[in-house]
Amino acid sequence: MGIHFKYNIKQKQYVLLTFLFICMTVVLCSCGHKPKNFTELNLTITLTDAFRVQKNNSFDIYIASDDVVFSAVQETAQELEYAGYEIQSLKDYCDEILTLNQTSKDALKSRNNYYYFTNTRTVDKAKYSYVHCMFEHGDSFWICEFACKSKNFNRLEDKILSWADSITFQ
Repeated sequence: MGIHFKYNIKQKQYVLLTFLFICMTVVLCSCGHKPKNFTELNLTITLTDAFRVQKNNSFDIYIASDDVVFSAVQETAQELEYAGYEIQSLKDYCDEILTLNQTSKDALKSRNNYYYFTNTRTVDKAKYSYVHCMFEHGDSFWICEFACKSKNFNRLEDKILSWADSITFQ
């Protein structure tokens, strides 16, 4: 009887410890980064608190985390005209961006209030995936890009598109 009693206590302890371990794992895995709004110029995007605004002279906006970089460039219709482009619509702007990226026009997709396409490039022997999103606001066009290592793209693609969906302009 005594051995059976000890076995039950050890068995109960094992079950309890296993249950506690599972609970801790679930809690720790569900503790992600919290949503955070970033407003730069007149663009607002909801990313997470893992992102930080950084300075990059090539972009009007540059916000990075350990996994994803978000960058944006604003181009006015007048600036584009002075540069020799005949842009009359967001679709025209998209066509020029596709041409500059040597990407087929078939790659362009429409989503909510913007167009986007994806591509992959190798930079310094590392493979990166990009989501290029084009917006029109007032007399300006915006190219907003998300970049991540290609090995992480499948895991991040839905999240990146949800971040792109969050972009608004004042």
